[in-house]
Amino acid sequence: MKIIGFCNLKGGVGKTTSCQNIAAALSKKGKRVAVVDMDPQSNLSAGFGLDPSPTDPQVFDLLSGAAEWDDVITSREGIDIIPSSLSLVMAELNDNGPTSKKTALRDALSKIEADRYDYILLDSPPQLGIFTQNVLGASQKIIVPMDGGFYSLFGLRLLDRSMGTFRERLNPELEIGGILMTNYNPRLYISRQIYEEVRKSFGELLFESYIRQNVSIVEASSVGMSIFEYEPKSKGAECYKAVTEEFLRRFEGGYVPSTESVPEPENVEPTPAPVPEPETVTVIETPSEPEAVPEPEPVKEPEPEPSPEIIAEPEPEPEPEIPAEPEPTPEPEPVSASEPEPEPEPKPALPSPIVQVPGEKRVTLGPYEESIKQDVLDMLPESEKGMWRQLLSSVTDISRGEVDVRSLREDFEDSDKDRYTFYVLNDESDSFWPVMYPDQIIEPLQCVIKWDEYGSAEVYM
Repeated sequence: MKIIGFCNLKGGVGKTTSCQNIAAALSKKGKRVAVVDMDPQSNLSAGFGLDPSPTDPQVFDLLSGAAEWDDVITSREGIDIIPSSLSLVMAELNDNGPTSKKTALRDALSKIEADRYDYILLDSPPQLGIFTQNVLGASQKIIVPMDGGFYSLFGLRLLDRSMGTFRERLNPELEIGGILMTNYNPRLYISRQIYEEVRKSFGELLFESYIRQNVSIVEASSVGMSIFEYEPKSKGAECYKAVTEEFLRRFEGGYVPSTESVPEPENVEPTPAPVPEPETVTVIETPSEPEAVPEPEPVKEPEPEPSPEIIAEPEPEPEPEIPAEPEPTPEPEPVSASEPEPEPEPKPALPSPIVQVPGEKRVTLGPYEESIKQDVLDMLPESEKGMWRQLLSSVTDISRGEVDVRSLREDFEDSDKDRYTFYVLNDESDSFWPVMYPDQIIEPLQCVIKWDEYGSAEVYM
């Protein structure tokens, strides 16, 4: 029995959808599968069409010991489901409650017979709270779904840097089993760039298969079905079939990295073999061509002869008769009339960071703002600079302030979370981490960026 967690500290990356549809694909392949919804938002439960009432047994009762595994199970599409509800929110607020243990889920799963399931898949919330820690504590491996965005990549790196702590304090066997790209659009440059960045940083951990953008996947969850029940012939279903095939190769053996795709171009090489034949024909033609192009032509170096002619041309210096050209001197008079026009030229010299052209909006940063951006880039290693240079290029204005940890925490708590995003660089890291909650803003800090979705940024250094 393999226990696989789905985790990313960034929300909206297709984590729950992937957990649901991979579970459905495994079930259709004859695997015995169970899923556990550990998110108080209950998205996985809703994705299977479940809406448990407060009196129905659910994952909270399993974690607290008030119910056994078989008491909580609900079946959909051949899958055993442990549903969730908002009651988990209250449980998370109770630090001394029965569900406050970071090993509560692991203890509950340890009571299940080892041969009852082939796979148990665990869905986690998009933040590092008690229930995500329970998933990390119970999983043998985790799948990290991510979309083709910068923020999703930051969530992945934050999770990766925390793995050592999780192994030390929660689960010595915990490993990242794979990184799955979701909602991927290969036509977008930014998506391809993120894909290559993940491939460069994490190598074979990145799934070769990926989930393309597909409206059927979203529609399926909204009506309480997997993609295989809602639209089995859709592109989304094809993507999840391919991902599940790779999932099985990774976790049941037989997985070979994508380097074996190299022989394919080798098979293409024999086909150009006939091509050299026409090339030889052209080679036969080529010898005739040099015959037709006798080298005496370069011997026709009388070209230096015209050069003296050219020298002779400057000799007739009647051209200096150009003094007659002063006659068009009346033209400078209109130029003098247009002299007032250069007056708008000083406008570009204005210190305003925004320069607007009629019919077009261009944004440039002044020397002060550029210096702030450069200070931020100087803190990062070369591998991070390209990404942040592109991200900061979309900033319309940028300001600088001094680091004050206490005021930053207060600012974070008071800020509109839909508008502002905070990133932290401390002395122990080499990249900006997205701040999910105030406690992540801890000393010692090198830099904090407060990002406004409308295109401005504040940098505290």
